[in-house]
Amino acid sequence: MPDKVCLITLGCPKNIVEGETMAGLLVKKGHQLTTDLSKAGSVIIHTCSFIKDARDESAETIKKISELKQRGVINNIIVTGCMVQQEKEAMFAMFPEADSFIGTGELDKISSAVARPRGLLADRPAGGLIKPERQRLLSSSLPSAYIRVSEGCNHRCSFCIIPKLRGRHTSRPLPELLREAKELVLKGIKEISLIGQDTSVYGSDLYGKPALSSLIAGLDSIHALKWLRILYAYPSSVTKDLIESYRGYEKLCRYIDIPLQHVNKSVLAAMRRSGDTRKTVERLINGVPGIAVRTTFIVGFPGETEAQFMELYNFAAHGYFDHMGVFEYSGQEGLASESLGPKVPENIKAERRKALMLLQQDIVKKKNKARKGAVLEVLVERMISKDTYFGRAAHQAPEIDSGVLIAGRPKIGSFVKVKIDGDKGYDLTGKLIK
Repeated sequence: MPDKVCLITLGCPKNIVEGETMAGLLVKKGHQLTTDLSKAGSVIIHTCSFIKDARDESAETIKKISELKQRGVINNIIVTGCMVQQEKEAMFAMFPEADSFIGTGELDKISSAVARPRGLLADRPAGGLIKPERQRLLSSSLPSAYIRVSEGCNHRCSFCIIPKLRGRHTSRPLPELLREAKELVLKGIKEISLIGQDTSVYGSDLYGKPALSSLIAGLDSIHALKWLRILYAYPSSVTKDLIESYRGYEKLCRYIDIPLQHVNKSVLAAMRRSGDTRKTVERLINGVPGIAVRTTFIVGFPGETEAQFMELYNFAAHGYFDHMGVFEYSGQEGLASESLGPKVPENIKAERRKALMLLQQDIVKKKNKARKGAVLEVLVERMISKDTYFGRAAHQAPEIDSGVLIAGRPKIGSFVKVKIDGDKGYDLTGKLIK
């Protein structure tokens, strides 16, 4: 009987799906999975290295697991994913206790690496597990799941390492995605979030033009599916067809995650980001009334002046965004952005991030106040206390957004009606309607 395996997945939803696929491959080969490190013979750490915080989390996790190996608690350590693809041979010196390192293009070899730890597997080009994912083992019991529509990215943003870690944009065939969605729905999934490095250009490499709207149409026809949402859209790829899809398909949540990064045209040019941020947001807001927009911004990008930051601040102050993340610029060796300047001091980056987040807190407070008295349909996710549960409405994505605190005792995994009566921090509060 093979050793039990503990799989630790770090990073974004794309990594979560990859971890679920690796788990399925391992079970298919006869490996038993466990979440108890004391019962694991082998530990897999699926890493992220997109930004400094992600790299630090990956490194810290590997070090903690290495300490367990030194104490004889576990036998093997297998490190996989983006950090391996980035560092390759350097991983041996960084983490000498690890037995195997597998890059993003070799993840289908995970079972053999667990059975026979053998150094570095990173010879194939960067990529990911995007072939038919029927072996996928869902990591959550909730009726919510992600589907990766593509892998890689053809954009060459000066601050981004993703093309190096994940390769060129490669879409999965539409029939394959519809088949996976139907299989997920048969397992009880009610909410599907579409993800990729750039979901908005899905299908352009296969069909000669973006096919996201066609995919949405196919998914909307799945009877038992309730919610469908889009994450990681690229601003310049928000098409007329996509906007019409929001108006035409009831199951498509009026929600979009669209990382804008900045609004100043000079900063966007230095970032190598195409499109007009203002026009994109206005097209969405005007074209899809009531749409909830999530975005992320980078502050402290090399050369960002105080005036350019204030342009971003004033843009955000319009209150376009229901959800907003702000990151301080995080450089990495080899990125084109590292040759730009002048560098923004760390304390200025922190001040700018704080200013934007305080602004967004006030905006969210006003938006929450406007929802008081509304009755929202909410997906119940977990119990907080005996009479308080946490859930999400259609304008809130899993894991990354705020939620709804429900007074009552609803069934976890069910959709319920909640009358909103206030807010707590970023979260709405409300009473269960029986």
